[in-house]
Amino acid sequence: MKTSLTVATAVGAALLMGAGSAAARPAAPSPAPAVAAQAAAAPQAVAAGCYLAVYTPWKENMASSGRNDHARGKYRTVNNCSGWYNTALLQYHRWDGWNRIAGTEWVGNRGMSHLQWKCQGKGTFTYRTKGSVRGGSPARVGWATSAERRFTC
Repeated sequence: MKTSLTVATAVGAALLMGAGSAAARPAAPSPAPAVAAQAAAAPQAVAAGCYLAVYTPWKENMASSGRNDHARGKYRTVNNCSGWYNTALLQYHRWDGWNRIAGTEWVGNRGMSHLQWKCQGKGTFTYRTKGSVRGGSPARVGWATSAERRFTC
């Protein structure tokens, strides 16, 4: 299982401030910088560009009493994302590779929110959050994939 986080140094403190403090949540997101579509360019920061930060998924009981387990992920846009096209979704790993979890997709250009899927009774899987950002002039593309986390619902 991959355990590395790819967080750009230039993004640093700005992204860390939104990561939350709960023990199950990650310490830092993986940014999706709006840069040329090159693997080597992905960690670079563009000061005025739009970024999509994706966070490592976690398991959370959504019931006030009893059990109602959900796989949850978090995303947030950073800088001015007006006019950009962003997507984020949850994925889980199965024998045939990474599969998107239907109903968890987000498309938009600003905000911060959570993606969630009722995973109770579905078994043990490895989860990740994936996102992309497209737009600008000239047109640029960036992507991010969070660290992976395995848990049983």
